[in-house]
Amino acid sequence: MSSSSSTSSRQACRRTVYGVPSRCWCGQTLDTWVSETKENPYRRFYRCKIALQNKAENHLFKWIDEALLEEIRIVDAKHQDLLCDLKAVTEKTKKEVDSQRDLIVCRGEEMHNEFKEKMVQMTRSIEEATSKMKEEIDAKLNTDINAKLNSSGPMNKIAALVAICGAVYYMYWKHL
Repeated sequence: MSSSSSTSSRQACRRTVYGVPSRCWCGQTLDTWVSETKENPYRRFYRCKIALQNKAENHLFKWIDEALLEEIRIVDAKHQDLLCDLKAVTEKTKKEVDSQRDLIVCRGEEMHNEFKEKMVQMTRSIEEATSKMKEEIDAKLNTDINAKLNSSGPMNKIAALVAICGAVYYMYWKHL
């Protein structure tokens, strides 16, 4: 019975440390030892030097193969957690990118419509300004032409008479 109780107390102690231990509860670093018992021949384990010297004290004991299996399970669980986190981040990022893309497309359409409106307004303004400038130029030209015609009235009449005479003379000589 005493051997079973010591085994159960050892197992209880082993379950408190999960994975590969780095130190004993007493603070000592752990060494690797090889079992020489019939139940576990040549099986390796972790133990501190104090526990080997004083077997009555309760120090850390852990089989290396169990510790490594636990460590692999820890790493695998962390790997699975990271995969889940990566999947969640990927989905969140995809949703944010889609949202930003929709926002950009919407804003692009708004800017396109604003640009069209501004172009229509500019075209109207240019047409109005062109029309006003044309009216002003025509008015100025008419004023200048009328002023010149009125100021040089007899000269213009003589020029017109010479032009008419030249045309009649040309017609006469052309038909002969």
